[in-house]
Amino acid sequence: MTADQYQRAFDYARSLSFPAMDDFEAQCGYALDRERMESAARVLACPVKANPPNWQHGRMVYAATRRYLSNAIGPVSMLDVGTAKGFSALCLEWARRDACVDGHVVSLDVLDPHERVRRNTVAEVDGYKTLAEILDPWPDSKAITFLGVPGLVWLKTQRDRVHVAFIDGKHSADVVRLEGQRMAELQEAGDLVMFDDLQIEGVAKAVKDLSPLYAIERLTLSPGRVYAVGYRRG
Repeated sequence: MTADQYQRAFDYARSLSFPAMDDFEAQCGYALDRERMESAARVLACPVKANPPNWQHGRMVYAATRRYLSNAIGPVSMLDVGTAKGFSALCLEWARRDACVDGHVVSLDVLDPHERVRRNTVAEVDGYKTLAEILDPWPDSKAITFLGVPGLVWLKTQRDRVHVAFIDGKHSADVVRLEGQRMAELQEAGDLVMFDDLQIEGVAKAVKDLSPLYAIERLTLSPGRVYAVGYRRG
């Protein structure tokens, strides 16, 4: 991929508007600054592939987490399943810092963060980089713990509470369902979990199956991009 290809993908994606996400931010009472978001998204959430890039999940993650943290007393534990280039984890960390709440973000991926492998980002047009090298322009990322561990494997070893989670790992019904069920065991009433890619049938079914455990709000940006925000039932 070339720098020009990445720039064209970025220019197209940033030209789009998403009224449903505007409404969600207004409902939450918090919004991620656009310049701050797009400067990160250009590198961390703008791959070149068949479908256009979309980084609106960063807005959801930030707004929902800020709303949750407005009533939280730290420290809070936050989890990002599916690191990719670290964009969603960074949005979680920004929400925590902006809310002035003590806590920590852990981000999980099947890729080893220390490996120099293809991650489909403009940052690697001159060669592959480690995740830390890609994230170097954002010092806040240094506070995040990045692990090369599948989400379900990590969740099965945990005993401590997870206050906030964003699940965007393996997009199969069985895995998302199991991750959500295990997450519910680690959360208390009112804790927050968010899901990406409900436009995928298996993910949508898994999230629906979790409705006895979570009060779930679907957020539809377009037929090709659907999210969910859930709060642990009491």
